[in-house]
Amino acid sequence: MSEARQRIRARFRKGERVRHISHLDVLRYWERAIRRAGLPLCYSQGFTPHPRIAFAAPLPLGFIGEGEIMEVLLEERVPLDRFAADLSTQSTPDLEVREAFEVALGLPALPTLLRWADYRIALEGVTPEHAVESVNAFLATETFPWRQEREGKKAREYDLRTGVASLITEDVDGAAALDARLSCGQELTVRPEQLVAALFPTATVDRYVRAGLVLEEPSAALQAWREKGQYE
Repeated sequence: MSEARQRIRARFRKGERVRHISHLDVLRYWERAIRRAGLPLCYSQGFTPHPRIAFAAPLPLGFIGEGEIMEVLLEERVPLDRFAADLSTQSTPDLEVREAFEVALGLPALPTLLRWADYRIALEGVTPEHAVESVNAFLATETFPWRQEREGKKAREYDLRTGVASLITEDVDGAAALDARLSCGQELTVRPEQLVAALFPTATVDRYVRAGLVLEEPSAALQAWREKGQYE
């Protein structure tokens, strides 16, 4: 593979008009946009070279993403303002970079740093009062066993409560809405559809919005704790 000289992390949005295009299409879109912008994108070696673009987590089909994260490896260094400006000329408001900054080349792979995802969920068929009662009851429990049925796959059982860091209800013009921070790590990923199914089985949701992604920023102290059980 070509040698990387720079690693740029960018936050971008995936808007309403493109929420039904696949993750693979999003990858292709950014590859073409980066190439058209004249930026020195790195590629892997082999018979079919692949662009060295990584995403924190694929956005499920039909979801809107307001704070998606990707990392781009470049084979030559470029100023960050040039990266953002040149890329903006090749993108649309429905798929646009909102901020970009440089990170160290030696950091762990982006998906391994992902810990939480923030969602905004507008519930149809649920009153704000009912939403408050259900959420308060859920947050008061220590565990909430949940069985997720998956078509063509073995059912998945896990503790839904441990995968919910925060859950807030809102009254939006007389309708119930949720702001939820859900586990999105390699050990446990909680989908917002499962949270709705568990707490509001009769509700319908027109669209889910992933408002942002939360990464764990590695440090030497954290690594020492994981390896030796103590800080150094």
